[in-house]
Amino acid sequence: MSTDTLTEAQSAGFAQWLSALLKRLFGTSAAAPATSEPVSTPRAIAQAKEDGEFVVAPGGYKIRIPHADDMSASVGEVLPEVRQGLNLLPPLPMVVLELLKEIQNTNSTAASVAQIAANDPSLAASLLRTVNGAASGLSRKVTSVAEAVSYLGFGVVRSLVVQLRLEQVMPLRDPAAAVETEDLWVHSLAVSYIADALAERIGDVDRGFVATLGLLHDIGRLAIVAQFPDRAAALRRAAHDPSESLLDRERRAFGADHAVIGATLALRWKLPADLTQAVRWHHQPEKAFEAHDPLAIRKAVHLIQLADQLAKYCFAYSADMEIEMPTQQTFDLLGLPASIPRLLDARIRAAAGKAILFADDSSKRPATAVRPFLKLTAAADAAQVVGRLGAATEAPPRIAVGDRGSALFDANTTICRHSQTTRSLSQESPRLLAPATGEGIEWLMKALIAQWESQSIPPRQYAPMRTALRALLANLAGPNTEIELVHQRADGQLHVAVRSMLLSFTHRIPQSPPDIGPRLLEAELANLLNLGWFEIETSADGAILLLRSR
Repeated sequence: MSTDTLTEAQSAGFAQWLSALLKRLFGTSAAAPATSEPVSTPRAIAQAKEDGEFVVAPGGYKIRIPHADDMSASVGEVLPEVRQGLNLLPPLPMVVLELLKEIQNTNSTAASVAQIAANDPSLAASLLRTVNGAASGLSRKVTSVAEAVSYLGFGVVRSLVVQLRLEQVMPLRDPAAAVETEDLWVHSLAVSYIADALAERIGDVDRGFVATLGLLHDIGRLAIVAQFPDRAAALRRAAHDPSESLLDRERRAFGADHAVIGATLALRWKLPADLTQAVRWHHQPEKAFEAHDPLAIRKAVHLIQLADQLAKYCFAYSADMEIEMPTQQTFDLLGLPASIPRLLDARIRAAAGKAILFADDSSKRPATAVRPFLKLTAAADAAQVVGRLGAATEAPPRIAVGDRGSALFDANTTICRHSQTTRSLSQESPRLLAPATGEGIEWLMKALIAQWESQSIPPRQYAPMRTALRALLANLAGPNTEIELVHQRADGQLHVAVRSMLLSFTHRIPQSPPDIGPRLLEAELANLLNLGWFEIETSADGAILLLRSR
């Protein structure tokens, strides 16, 4: 393994480059030290504009600048009780290793992959269930595993294989961790898809290896949540020095960070040596391999680190999420521009969106489960976000203020209320009203989807709106409150307006300047903005939020 460190001149050059990059990306002129200390940046006003594109940086989270000497614990330093817990995990089923090997084989076919999958009845059933799901839009039912593999593609099959078997070998001990585990899985899926899209762009890299590494790079975090729920919960709750990274906190709690724990699992599961090494060093790719190792494998680890950061701009999976600033070495090795706005182009956004929609289609989370992906804030939390916004930048917020949402409600005066004796869903009005309870939110979503289907709107068209609303409405659950929806289809676009007292700026951020509301929303909806799914508008008081599909 390489132990190279930056020379003083190199460190100075890196600091100068990083300061310029942060200024371009995040609108700050402060010099950034080349250390492992996190740099806090305003989430809503931290924007960059290049080639006419804006990217809203998730600055409510930490931007971490890894230090050249940031050596994490070795595998041998995992705490004995943690190692014992990992040893209790069963071995990875052979079908996973066989399928991953076959999928990465350049001569593999749908038939050869299906032959292996068919040997695992539950896996074969999952493939058929997925391909025949509502979001696939097929006009007929697929009954052949080979046809399912051909339709889904190797990327989706690989994802299903890994997800299903990881759930099998790492069952949750704490049901409360289900949402966190799901979010970690969505993140890994997004990294895999983004890395594959980047690999196609740069060439000279094993795309099968890259996609597999994207899925497995955070298996250490999954193991922590699944096997050590009490320690994981304590880690989230514990007060800590804001300059301390998440990796450092993991090392104190477990004797090693999640990258080391992931590599420990990979060794136990007898995964290929290159894959194990890449999992171990996915936060520090320059240490994974030597200069004389194959270029394709060295590129792969750097590619995953970059894809990891891009995925975080489109899917916030954790309240303590940290974004690492890749080094110039990464951009040079991959031949990519050191610019988040230029990298987060339409193709990369589509890859992230594909992962989010694919996972959401099979999600079992409760209607009131609030996720970091789309988390509204109120009271002290909102004040904290507002305090980070600082002065307005030259660029206006990407959340418009208007009255089109109100006009949409005014145009639809007939209200269908949630009740046990309500009319059938197919007869419902485009205006829906329900209590802000789990049952009420579930009813709203079912009623809305039923209305879209009655208008012959294909699932692929409404899937982004469905995903966004599921995440949004979970924030609006509360006693003695109601949620009102109105929807319309115009010029091929879906328009959905949401009205709730809990959206109101005066309720969420009392005694704040009137223009701060849209910037607070921009901070909270950064993932949706970066995905590019919608144009978003709020009423002046914030009580109505309008989403218009692009």
